[in-house]
Amino acid sequence: MALDAVYARNTLQFFALTVFNALFLVYAIIQSSEVRSVTALASQTGFSHIPINVLTVVLPIVISIAELAYIALAWTIYNEFGWKVYKFLGADRQIKKMFAIYQIFQCLVKFDVFFWAGFLVQYAWLVLDSHSVEFYITCAALPLSIVLLVEGHLAARYENKWMMTSFLSGCVGAMIYFCYKVIKIIINKLSPEFSHLWKSLSTFAIIAIILLLMTFVYAWMVLRNFGRGLKDQLSRKQAAAGAKHRAYPSLSVRPNRMSID
Repeated sequence: MALDAVYARNTLQFFALTVFNALFLVYAIIQSSEVRSVTALASQTGFSHIPINVLTVVLPIVISIAELAYIALAWTIYNEFGWKVYKFLGADRQIKKMFAIYQIFQCLVKFDVFFWAGFLVQYAWLVLDSHSVEFYITCAALPLSIVLLVEGHLAARYENKWMMTSFLSGCVGAMIYFCYKVIKIIINKLSPEFSHLWKSLSTFAIIAIILLLMTFVYAWMVLRNFGRGLKDQLSRKQAAAGAKHRAYPSLSVRPNRMSID
C-alpha cells in the first residue's frame, strides 16, 4: 500500500498508513497481553528458538520505530508531491475538492480489504470449528467481500451509478454482519473459544465498523460527484501522460529531466 501511495502520488493514503501503523501498535500491545495471559504459550519457543514472551516485547518496539519512520517519510512525500498534484489537477478548486474525496474513498476501500479479510481469517482460523456451517459461511464471505470492494473501486473510477448503489447496499450488509459478530464476541467473551481472543477480535471488528461507516459516507459523496467533470479530468490527464510518453520515451529513462509544461 505504501508503494501504491507513492505510485499514485496519493499523499492522503500515506498519511492514512501512518495512522494505520499506529493502530497496528495498539493491536500489537493488546495481542501481546493476550499471549502472556496463556502461560503455556508464553513459555514456548518458535522456529527462531526465542521465547514467545520475549518476541511479544520486541514486536511493539519494532512497530514504534517503523511509526517514526512513517511520520518522517509522510512529511517528506507531502512536500515532494504537493506541486506535482497541483500540476495534475490545475487550479480548479471544485475539481481538487472532488479529487480529494475520491482519493479518500479509494484509500478507505484499500484499508477495508485488510480489515475485512484480517477479521474473517482470524475468526475462521482461531474460533470456528472447520466442520461447522458458520465456518463455510465465513470462508465464502471472504472472496465475496473482496469482490464487493473491487466493485466500489471500479464504480468510483468509471462513475457507474448502478455499481456504486450495489456497493452501498453491500456496505449496509457488511455493517450488519460485523455488528452481529461484535455483539456475539462480547456476550461470549468468557467462553473457552473467546476468552483469550475477544479483545483483539473485537478491536479488529470495531475498526472495521468505523471504516465501514466512513466508506459509506465517502461512497455517497463520490456518487453525488458523478458527472461533474472529475472523470473527464482524470481521463484527459492520463491520455496526455500516455501521449507524452510515446512522443518522448527517453523521459521514462531520465525522470529528473525538466520539461516546459
